Amino acid sequence: MPHFVLRWGKAAYRHPGKWWGTGNRCGHDPQKGEFDRLNRPTTQRELPKAQQKLLELVRRYYESPALLPTLSNLNGRRNLDGNPRSNRSEARAAESLVLSAVIQFLDFASLRVGTPKADGTFKPRTCGELAKVAGLLAPNCDPSYPQPSERFWRAWRRLKIAGAFTVHQIAEQRPDGTFRARPAIKRVNQDFLVALGMGYAKLTELRNWASRALKRAKKRYDEQFPAEGDAKQARASLIAGKLAGGGGQSYKPKERRGPRDTPDVNPDKQRQREYSLMVNRWTAEVAQANPNASPREIRELVNKKYPPYRVWLAQQSE
Repeated sequence: MPHFVLRWGKAAYRHPGKWWGTGNRCGHDPQKGEFDRLNRPTTQRELPKAQQKLLELVRRYYESPALLPTLSNLNGRRNLDGNPRSNRSEARAAESLVLSAVIQFLDFASLRVGTPKADGTFKPRTCGELAKVAGLLAPNCDPSYPQPSERFWRAWRRLKIAGAFTVHQIAEQRPDGTFRARPAIKRVNQDFLVALGMGYAKLTELRNWASRALKRAKKRYDEQFPAEGDAKQARASLIAGKLAGGGGQSYKPKERRGPRDTPDVNPDKQRQREYSLMVNRWTAEVAQANPNASPREIRELVNKKYPPYRVWLAQQSE
């Protein structure tokens, strides 16, 4: 029997026959999602139940995109029946993977993406580390220096436009005067988590618990290493004294470079992001005022004030 090579135009088709019938013919199954890509790091303790619930809500978003209309309906289009048109399942799968990685590394005390340490410092997680957990690394990248794939960056930008987090770019100055980029500070929007389905009261309780746990760890560290605490306080007093007396430029604390929240390069997308932030904030307020309302009821109440983005934008120009 002759062997036929599948072709896409003049080039051989890259995907084997086993992918026929799947989304985009690349192995994506809309019914299952792609959560098997996740590479969750092992932890000494089990994640808090509230954090586990957030991860479950991310899975629920993949199955029911209407939970986050600011994310699932970024293009603002509608179906023939008038309901908002959801994004493609391939895009939603990438968004769910990236959001799961973000929640995995989320410090609930500050809502920053990273790991707080007992000595008071904070280790921000890079996008490469997030992409590794999400299973969205660039092809053939060095595992010791993980690089996000283009699919990761597309999902990352969509999440940012939807108001999921803010990004604060920072850099440090080298002795030769040049600047070196450092991992950006990524802070998750509390309103976005509430809009996802996390109760405001439960989220506040989790944040208070995380803050108390961090303070206890800091106290134990100071008791175990008192000399380091004394040296840190002495340096702070020295800086304050030098600045108060004038001069002493070398004693100034490092200044962060860049805006507190890097805007989108596209002005139209930045406008949509501002709209998403307003919707998320109003959703959190509605959810707090109506604790017994279902997600559908909350969305209906929110839509009375904030219709879909394209409709809202047209109303602003009237």
